Amino acid sequence: MRTRPLFSALALGIPLGLLSACASAPVRFYTLAPSATEITASQQDAPVTYVPRLSLPDYLDTQDILTRDGSALTRSSNSRWASRLSQSATDLIVARLSQDNPHRMITGYLPLDTPASRLSVTIERMDLTQQGEAALVASWTDLPREESHPARQGRTQISVKGSVTDDAAKTALLQKLFEQLADRISPTLATD
Repeated sequence: MRTRPLFSALALGIPLGLLSACASAPVRFYTLAPSATEITASQQDAPVTYVPRLSLPDYLDTQDILTRDGSALTRSSNSRWASRLSQSATDLIVARLSQDNPHRMITGYLPLDTPASRLSVTIERMDLTQQGEAALVASWTDLPREESHPARQGRTQISVKGSVTDDAAKTALLQKLFEQLADRISPTLATD
């Protein structure tokens, strides 16, 4: 009679042991957004620029870290974005624009009062290749609240090269790409 519980324990334990041996590495989460200690505070009563979540092609706006090889997209097997890529990229751009424009309050959250301007950013195309090249084509419009002021628009193409040996390197390369985009947008913002 004692052999039956022992046999049952072995029958259950061996498959579970084999299954745990096949477990994959833990998932790592990455973000492009800076830490809260790196965010620049704006002046009190500064004009507000609202930056809604930037627009990305649908196939890129996921939590998957993707690289492109021709027409094929490869998803990282053990890493993901902490939030949708569009949210993380918006947070990075808002932080970078805030550093460059301390006379304005630049926010990714809709303010209670009507903002002085609304900055819409559209990523028309973007790729991160397995050969280590990240590129994007982007356009933006800074639309002032006052109809008598003209809208400011811009369009750019940016390309950067770097390592894509691991997901941390891919994240760093995309961070560099979005920082350069913010640097191109910054001088076009209204100065009032």
